[in-house]
Amino acid sequence: MHFPHRGQNMTKAFLSHSSSDKEFVRAVANGLGRQFCLFDEQVFDTGETFKLSIEKHLDDSSIFVLFASSESVKRMWIEFEINEAWYRILEGRISRALVFLIDSSIGHEALPPWLSRAKVSRTNAPKIVAREIRQHLDELIRTEQHPYFEGRSDDIGHLQKLLRPIGEPAPRVVGIYGLPNIGKKTFIRKTAQLILSFNRIITVQIEESDGLPDIAIKIANLLEPYSTKAGFDEIVARIKSENKEQLLKRMISDFRVAVENKEMPVLIDDGGVFTSDGFFTDIAKMLIDALKDQGELYIFLVSTRKPIENLLSMQLKPLAIDAVKRLVAEISSTMKPPLTINQISELAEYVNGYPPSAYYAVDQARAYGIDSVLADKHRLVQFRTAVFVKYINSQLMTEEQKSILLTLARYSPLPLQVLADTQGYDAAKLAGDIMILVDRSLIVPNESGLYSIAAPVADAVASEFLSSSDVNHQAIYDSLKILLDDENLELPRLDLYRLLFRASVRSGSKDSTAFHMTNDLIRLTEDYYHRRDYKRCIETAKLALTEAPKSYSARDFLIRSFIQEEQWESAESEIRELEKFASPRDVQFLLGFLERKRGRLQKAITYFLNAEKLGRSGVALKREIASCYYHNDQISEAKKYVNEALATNKDNRFVVDLSIQIAIREGDEQAARSGIEKLAVLDVEPFVKHRLSTVELRFGNIKEALKSARESVEAFDNDRPTFGILAQLATCLTRVGLFDEADVTIQRLSRLYVNQRPDIRLGLACRLEIERKRFSKALEILDNVKDITPIIYEAMRRDAIAGELAIGTMPDEKRIRYQHELDTLNKELSTYDPNEAWFTLIS
Repeated sequence: MHFPHRGQNMTKAFLSHSSSDKEFVRAVANGLGRQFCLFDEQVFDTGETFKLSIEKHLDDSSIFVLFASSESVKRMWIEFEINEAWYRILEGRISRALVFLIDSSIGHEALPPWLSRAKVSRTNAPKIVAREIRQHLDELIRTEQHPYFEGRSDDIGHLQKLLRPIGEPAPRVVGIYGLPNIGKKTFIRKTAQLILSFNRIITVQIEESDGLPDIAIKIANLLEPYSTKAGFDEIVARIKSENKEQLLKRMISDFRVAVENKEMPVLIDDGGVFTSDGFFTDIAKMLIDALKDQGELYIFLVSTRKPIENLLSMQLKPLAIDAVKRLVAEISSTMKPPLTINQISELAEYVNGYPPSAYYAVDQARAYGIDSVLADKHRLVQFRTAVFVKYINSQLMTEEQKSILLTLARYSPLPLQVLADTQGYDAAKLAGDIMILVDRSLIVPNESGLYSIAAPVADAVASEFLSSSDVNHQAIYDSLKILLDDENLELPRLDLYRLLFRASVRSGSKDSTAFHMTNDLIRLTEDYYHRRDYKRCIETAKLALTEAPKSYSARDFLIRSFIQEEQWESAESEIRELEKFASPRDVQFLLGFLERKRGRLQKAITYFLNAEKLGRSGVALKREIASCYYHNDQISEAKKYVNEALATNKDNRFVVDLSIQIAIREGDEQAARSGIEKLAVLDVEPFVKHRLSTVELRFGNIKEALKSARESVEAFDNDRPTFGILAQLATCLTRVGLFDEADVTIQRLSRLYVNQRPDIRLGLACRLEIERKRFSKALEILDNVKDITPIIYEAMRRDAIAGELAIGTMPDEKRIRYQHELDTLNKELSTYDPNEAWFTLIS
């Protein structure tokens, strides 16, 4: 039943129920979150009479929800609530009434006449009830907020034809694929309503190495009627005991429940639906084959990969520029002053066809002014949320707000209580900071009342705050453990248990009882690798591979970590294991990575080109090939691959960085500094300062080079600077004559990277001794270098011999031998560039 809404009350649902149904309704209330409902345990004031509390909170409601059971229809207070709701509907203060029959012994005939005409549903799953109430609340909110859906008319028409083929059975499983962040889920949500008459979609994330039990648990978490710890434990235990046929039967049954409640299931490919070649994984094929035979079910698949298998699918492309302009104009229509036509056009080009970017950019323009969005510096790149995170971080964010963001970037979603336990300051101030971050579109409350980092900014936050103090993983673990040990709390237990497991691993708590899925280990492996914690990456990858021996990602990161740690034989052994099930092009790529790190550039180039011939593509491959050519002094070939990579993604920070290095090599100072300006928008401070230091050193600004090198190292705070960054600082310190500090820096480098690049560490120490005029010691150090083929070592030997001949005493025989060697070296090094040779060696 739907009535015109004319009042000024909050958009909340009043939950009317009997005390005997309290556990069920409590689970619904927790599923909705306090911001969306009025539940007596949460809001009734003990200082007021029950009657006054009912009247007060009905006045604050826009939807009346009755949980009808044989007990509730007998209760006096329920009758009072029903009557009061009826009066408020007549007055236009309540907009809708919903009834949920939660008792098998009650039917429509038991309801008052006016309520029997309301929307009446029968269900026993609190989560389904919460989602339906939330849908109605969202519809009321949308009447004021006006969401926009632009530029998809042709796509809707295309999908309509696919779903209604002439003379053939209508398909039940459909794939939608396209680039990330172009609105695939929004498109499905809209078309599910327009074409198939579903009210909502429910999404199930299928992750790499998910088995049938994992997927069944995720689906049960959305659709089966449990809410307490005991309920969760029981369903997990039951699912883990079931065989393949039982699991498939369970999932089909759960999906039927969803469809009966007008919810369309959508499977999101997060590495578990399609292989890198676009074929179904074995598990996904098993599930899809079972679903295809169920005539009443409709399932959509969402992926960034184009399906190769026999699956009806369509590509969703980024919005055309005219559609983006209309979308930006609609979203910004309430801005004061309004955006001009030119500003709308600039912003449309800036967001580059991605609807979420349009919403986010307009939100930021509304909050901080259009000039901050369209400033020349930021227009060097297409829209990236990292730009706004940088802007907010530099001007508008407190240390406490950064800490909240960093915590949620590692652990989302989290309850307010866990954030309060781990942030260590006043709860009222914490709530205020969270509201500020919500207002800035940086974090979002979900339907369960938990807080998550906004998806578009998660990676940008983790990158921008790389040098900040890390999250207190032990505090996160302790707080989640206390929360989840409460037997009766209705919580989104699957999400929180998985976070508990990650916190236990990161904190070293070694909680063997913590529930997890294999993908949690894979995600931890990836996280450790990107944070350059290669030892822990190796440990975690090995754990993941014991559970999923054919996990490509786990073995890929294991191999890369062995390579980064210069454990060449272990890397080779794991590559042989990978060959048994991975694509040859991926194996060739990793062999290329191995040889590049070993310094065998020509071999690396051969492997990378093989990977390209076998079908591997993308910016990462082109960058690797370009890097090998660059370090192998094949500059024209390097530029070719850099340009190809930039044509694909002109804002890839690694490729932009390599283009700067090429400009340095070619002596093009203007191009190098232009690249630095662009890199400053794309990358984090430590790496920008490092590259700036190499530019300054190459063009003779030694003091500025040292200043930037210091700032680069300092920006890491307590974190571990990279090898190259410390080597650059040692080089600059040596060049300006700060020998003691250079020595300390080289010692620090050796402590942090004891097993890595020994020849380069020896080279740094040798150069330092040459500058100190301790030439005999420099020659002793050079004798320990294993690979003396790089020309830089010949140059250092020349300088050390020349110095020793000038000031040292030695027998004539040795002096004559040194003099002949010096003459030979001078001839060989007549065109030698010491700066460039050293940069190449360190890189």
